[in-house]
Amino acid sequence: MTDIKQTTGSYRLEVTDFGPIARAAVDLRPLTVFVGPSNTGKSYLAILLYALHRCLAGAFVPRETPRFLLRFGWRPGFAEVQRKRMNSATRRSFRDWALTLTDEGPLPPLPADVTAFIRPILETVDGMDASFAEEIGRCFGIEDLGALVRRGSVGTRFHTGVAVTHEEIREDVRYQITIGSNGSKVSGHVPQLRQTRADGRLFHLLQRYGQRAERPDREMTRDLEQALLRELSVLLFSSLIEPLSQEAYYLPADRTGVMHSHQVVVGTLVQSATTAGLRPSTNVPVLSGVLADFLDQLIAMGERRGRMGRLLSSRIARPLESNLLDGTVRVQKTTGYPTFAYRPEGWEDDLPLMRASSMVSELAPVVLYLKHLVQPGNVLIIEEPEAHLHPAMQTVLARELARLVRAGVRIVITTHSDWLIEQIGNLVRLSGLAKRQQKSLSGTSVALPPEQVGLWLFTPNAAAGGSLVEEITLDPETGLFPTDYDAVSEALYNEGAEIFNRLQEQRGE
Repeated sequence: MTDIKQTTGSYRLEVTDFGPIARAAVDLRPLTVFVGPSNTGKSYLAILLYALHRCLAGAFVPRETPRFLLRFGWRPGFAEVQRKRMNSATRRSFRDWALTLTDEGPLPPLPADVTAFIRPILETVDGMDASFAEEIGRCFGIEDLGALVRRGSVGTRFHTGVAVTHEEIREDVRYQITIGSNGSKVSGHVPQLRQTRADGRLFHLLQRYGQRAERPDREMTRDLEQALLRELSVLLFSSLIEPLSQEAYYLPADRTGVMHSHQVVVGTLVQSATTAGLRPSTNVPVLSGVLADFLDQLIAMGERRGRMGRLLSSRIARPLESNLLDGTVRVQKTTGYPTFAYRPEGWEDDLPLMRASSMVSELAPVVLYLKHLVQPGNVLIIEEPEAHLHPAMQTVLARELARLVRAGVRIVITTHSDWLIEQIGNLVRLSGLAKRQQKSLSGTSVALPPEQVGLWLFTPNAAAGGSLVEEITLDPETGLFPTDYDAVSEALYNEGAEIFNRLQEQRGE
């Protein structure tokens, strides 16, 4: 078995009174599966997860403002640092700590009084309230966030929280977000600041501060101190919420239709947007954020990867093409929008994707995202990846998803496929076999240990007024995840048996 590339950190997403969901607490593992009946909130939770990543991905990189939060002027801790001033004792501790640094790399633990000064900055990151409300509304394609509150709930707001677990801290870093028609409120809890690394700019600032802190120009020293605290806060925040700061990509359930018609959709949007001012009665189409992002990424497909990215993408995308598609999916760049084609194995010409099988069309976006966008460490969220796949191919797909996890991509899927779930169960069981016992068994190269996999069942609950979400674990006796599919199978069996019995009775009359 080849080594598994570890995804960075683990984290938990908790919600109450959100859409169809009464309560949910989900641990996001390298492979996370949402399963359950329709209209129980699987897509709701997946889109919320995507929105959180969109808010936090790249947000805490020093000197960079998040691309979609620019209008908020969001800078982690900026205003808080401007307002607060260190007292003389804390300043001396900070200076002495800075003077101990000799090289870039892991920073020594911060003095306790400096930690006490910085922690409130990390718990009240400026602009979080507005940014979360804006991005969640954008992703769901709504203006009134109250529409996301569970109907029948006592309050007028829903609550969501994220918790990041760090073994060094042994306590979760938590952010609680309360959202309703009047916007959102974010509160944080940072129990302890863990050791982290200094990048070149931060290390340079620390050295300058340590050297200048003893000089008489106190105003210049304090300006440098504030710049340093901002950079240090950003770096520490980034390390604290590290798994959530990874880029996420979302493949919606209707991705195939969008791929086939993306040129028409974009043309219609442009035409409507340019004529709306001339004709007030024109209704400009509104897309949800997940669809708009998917459309935008399709249009720009093929423009965002350098040579090293292409080499990496070939390694993680090619097995999926060869094992499932028996061919390659290609982007054809023209002077206008890109077009997509499929070239079956052994063919010399491309086949327009619209003329390829439904299986190829369904999996084409997954392949294209792996080739052009997704990197190890990123999160790839796929709604119903098994759509239009024969059961045999669904089991192959499960192995390919496991292969992506082993390559370092974090996968989140919603599914209704018993075959896909059963194959995932087999891959987990395979990981428990010794190497000598794995011989001649298929799937051993992509087996996943139990701690890398999480299945979460969404169940309607009349008493709770919405669905409840709970983890389902592998049954050691049956080797299956106990989903609600057994009840469907049993009901069909009983119905068939009853029909058979009555046919027998009828023949005996």
